[in-house]
Amino acid sequence: MELSILGLCLGLLLLVVPLFIMYRYRLKILPKALMGITKMIVYLCVTGFFLKYVFEWNNTFINLLWMILLVVLASFTTIIKAKLKLSRFFVPVCSGILVSAVVVGIFFLLFVTGLKNPFDARYFIPVVSLLIGNMMEVNYKALSVYYMGLKYHNQLYYYLLGNGATHSEAVAYFVRRALEKVSIQNIANMSVIVVGLSPLVMWSMLLSGASVLAAVEYQILIMIATFCVSMISVVITLWVARHYSFDEYGQIKDAVQHIDVNQSL
Repeated sequence: MELSILGLCLGLLLLVVPLFIMYRYRLKILPKALMGITKMIVYLCVTGFFLKYVFEWNNTFINLLWMILLVVLASFTTIIKAKLKLSRFFVPVCSGILVSAVVVGIFFLLFVTGLKNPFDARYFIPVVSLLIGNMMEVNYKALSVYYMGLKYHNQLYYYLLGNGATHSEAVAYFVRRALEKVSIQNIANMSVIVVGLSPLVMWSMLLSGASVLAAVEYQILIMIATFCVSMISVVITLWVARHYSFDEYGQIKDAVQHIDVNQSL
């Protein structure tokens, strides 16, 4: 379903309504809203420009490069939002996102959808992008919980070590908190979809002409895949990051930059 130039312009005119309301009631967020809208349009236009050629070329190597670019951007965003040290955590976070996205993405495309070529740009790019995009919000909260726990409740860690626990046993409590955060966030996302607020994949497929049954099936499977990929990503990230978080004697390193101690765990 292609939009005409007139349709696009009429759609953009809808912005007049919220902007006028902001102006009428002298909301101080009007400049921020204008900046945010501008950034969104520019970002999507640039992304669309590159994707146009990625889809036309449909080359496996280029598709993988696009995925790696998304992984790098997602890693930067996750680390910055979690307020961790970029120099220490880029490799762990990048590893977690990359491995989980590749494994779950290829499994989904190859076995769930039954594609003969899982690297076909038409399917590979959207699925991998959905998985990586959903990981960012969930993972940065999980990593915040884990490293805030180590920073502000390290007495528990040292208490367990002092009472004969191994390093893995002492850290297990903090790992559980991080994985609980991943689970709670994903369950919350699923609950929102249940009440019909944001089944993005389903609505997109219906707009593209897919049957209702197929759209519902893919929405369910994508949500399960994002749940799976988030859990795997956090586990891999924490496993790789153990060398950056603890020294050879099991002492906790200062990995967190500055996080509000009153922020909820």
